[in-house]
Amino acid sequence: MISKLRKDEGIRELNFSAFEARYGVRPKIDPGEDNKYLMDTARNGEPVLQIRGVLNGADLRLNSSYDPSYEAGRLADKQEVPKRRTTIALMGFGNGIYLRKLIDKFRLDTMFFVYEPEESLFSFVCAFIDITDIIRHNRVEFFINNEQHKAMADRMIKDLGSFKPETICLFSPFYSNNAEFDHICHELEAAMASAGDFQRERSRTALKCRMYAWNHMRNNMLLTELKGRLPSDITAIIVSAGPSLNKNVEELKKVKGHGFIMCTDRALSVLDKHGIEPDVIVSMDAEKSPDYLRADVSKNAYLLCSYQTNSETQKIFDGRCIYFHTLRYERTLFGEKAGTSVADLGGNVAGGCFVICQLLGIKNIVLIGQDLAFTGGRHHADDKDEGNPDIKKRLVPGIDGNPVETNEMWIGFRDFFERQIGMNPQLNVIDATEGGAKIEGTGIMKFSEVADILKDKTFDPKAVFDGMNKAQTDEEYTRMREIIKSWIDDLDMISKNAGALSEICSQLLKAAKYHDINDLKYSKKKKMLSDLKIEIHRTVAYSMLEHCWVRDQYSIPDMVLFLRNNEEAIPVLDSAMKFYEALPEDCRSLKKCLEESIM
Repeated sequence: MISKLRKDEGIRELNFSAFEARYGVRPKIDPGEDNKYLMDTARNGEPVLQIRGVLNGADLRLNSSYDPSYEAGRLADKQEVPKRRTTIALMGFGNGIYLRKLIDKFRLDTMFFVYEPEESLFSFVCAFIDITDIIRHNRVEFFINNEQHKAMADRMIKDLGSFKPETICLFSPFYSNNAEFDHICHELEAAMASAGDFQRERSRTALKCRMYAWNHMRNNMLLTELKGRLPSDITAIIVSAGPSLNKNVEELKKVKGHGFIMCTDRALSVLDKHGIEPDVIVSMDAEKSPDYLRADVSKNAYLLCSYQTNSETQKIFDGRCIYFHTLRYERTLFGEKAGTSVADLGGNVAGGCFVICQLLGIKNIVLIGQDLAFTGGRHHADDKDEGNPDIKKRLVPGIDGNPVETNEMWIGFRDFFERQIGMNPQLNVIDATEGGAKIEGTGIMKFSEVADILKDKTFDPKAVFDGMNKAQTDEEYTRMREIIKSWIDDLDMISKNAGALSEICSQLLKAAKYHDINDLKYSKKKKMLSDLKIEIHRTVAYSMLEHCWVRDQYSIPDMVLFLRNNEEAIPVLDSAMKFYEALPEDCRSLKKCLEESIM
C-alpha cells in the first residue's frame, strides 16, 4: 500500500539553507507545486516521486513502488565504470535515489554535475527528504535554475581542462531528452576532442613559444599593465575575418578614435587593404603563420598575444607585445602581475578578444566579421584557402532567422560566446556582423548604427599605450632563470622517479594477476608508489609534462591510483607502468628545450 508523505517545511529550510550556503542562491518554490508533483511512500518506506497528469492525464511515477533503492541500484549497475577519473553529467535529480546509487557505484574521484530542468521539482523534493548531505557533497554540483544551467558547460569544461577525465552523460530514470542538456553534452564532446587534438599535435610547439616569451619579457608588457588605462565606458570592437567583414569594414574609419578597435590576426589583411590601423592586433596560435601579421597598418600597432603565440610573430612585434593567457608557469615566474589564469578562450582568436575585454573590465563589446558560417559561399573575408576545415556541415539559425550553413568547429565558437554572455549579464554585446549565424544573447545592429552611436565618444590610444611599464627588470629576469633551472633539476628527479614507479607498477601488477593486491605484504610497495607520485606531482615541471609534453593525455595516470581489488588494479597498473616507462624520454626532451631557452 502506498501512502502520501507530508511536507515538512523544517526539512525544506535545512535543504534550502545548505543550498544557499554553497551556491549563493535559494531555490524558488512554485506556489502550484502540489498540482504538479506528488510524493508517495513505497512498500519499503522509501519516498516515491510522481509527476501529475503527464501520461495522457495519468501520473508518471519516477521510482519503484516496492523498493526504489533496489531498482535504482540495478540501473546503476548497468553502467560500466571507467578505469580512470570520471566526470558525469547527469540529467535529472528526481528524489536523489539514482544519484546516490551512482555515487556508490563509481570510483571515489568521480565528479557528478547534476542538471535538474525543473527548479520547482527540486524545491518540492526538498520539502520531503533531507538531502543536505548531497547538497554539501564535494563531488556533486547542482544546476537547477536558468542562471546555473547557463554556467554548467563552462564549469564542466574547466573540470576537463584541469583533470582530463573520462566524461559521460547519463539520464536519471524517466527523464526525457532535453535540448539544453543535449547541447551541453555536445559542447563537452567538442571540448574533449579539441583538447585531445591540441595535446597530440600542437601543445609542444605552444610550450616552446611560451619559453621564448618568458625570455623576452624585459622589452615587452603584460595585460595587467593595460588594465585601468582604458576609459571605463570604452566600447571594444572585435574585428573578425568572416566574409561579412567586406560589407562594413569602411565603417571602421568612422569608429577610429571613438572605440577600441581589436583586430584578430586573420582580419588584418582586410583592414590593410582599406588603410585602417587597428588600436591592437590579437594573436594566439603557436602555428599560425606570421605572414598574417605583415601589413603596413601593423607597423605601429601593439600586439595583444598569448604567451604561446608563434615566436616568429613575437619577434616581429618585439617591444610592442602585451602578453595574456597566463598559466601556472607564468604565475610562478612573474607572480601576481602575470594576471588571472583563464582556462577557456573559446578556441579561436575572437574568443580570446572577448576574454581580454572581460579581463580589462570592458562591458560594451561589438562584434563584426563574426559570421561563424559560410556567407556567399565564402568562409573568410580574405582570399586565402586556409581555415575551411573538411568537417561535417550543419544548418543553424542566422541573424535574420533564416538558416545558414556552418560546421561543428564554428558552432563550438558560437557556443563559447553564448556561454560567456549568459554567465555575464552585465555585458552589453552587439553583433554588427550583418550576416552569419545568430549568437544568442547579442543585440543585432548594423555597424553604421554603432558608428553613429560612438561618434561623440573620444578615445586616444596613444595616451593609453605610452609609458607602459615593461614586464620584467634585469634583476627579475635573473631570478626567473634560476626558477627555470630548478625546473630542469626537477625533470631529472621526475625521470628517476619514473623508473622506480615503472618497476613498482610491474611488481604490483604481478601481484594483482597472480595473488591478492590487498595482501598486507604489498602495503610497503603501495606506500612507495604514493610517495614517489606525490613528489613529482608537486612540481611545475610535471605540470608541463602533463599539459603540454605528453602527447596522449589519456595515457596519464590519475593522481590517485585505485587498486581496491585485483580486477580494478590490473588495467590501472598496466597503463601506469607503460606511462612511466616512456616518461624519462619525455623528461629528457623537455629538459633540452628548457636549457636551450635560457642559453
